[in-house]
Amino acid sequence: MLEELLAKEEGKILEFKENTKSLSKIIQTIVAFANTAEGTLVIGIKDKIKEIVGLRNLSSKI
Repeated sequence: MLEELLAKEEGKILEFKENTKSLSKIIQTIVAFANTAEGTLVIGIKDKIKEIVGLRNLSSKI
């Protein structure tokens, strides 16, 4: 499924975020998806170049 998402361009229903440092931007994206036609948010992918970087120590940020 990840390969299929990476083959697509970001837009109204797909957004890539590199990390969780900008929680406000993530929340804005989720709210926008909720207010429109839904969407898919993938965290751990570099925006624009679609490089998979993953996430580190996610549990320590919760």
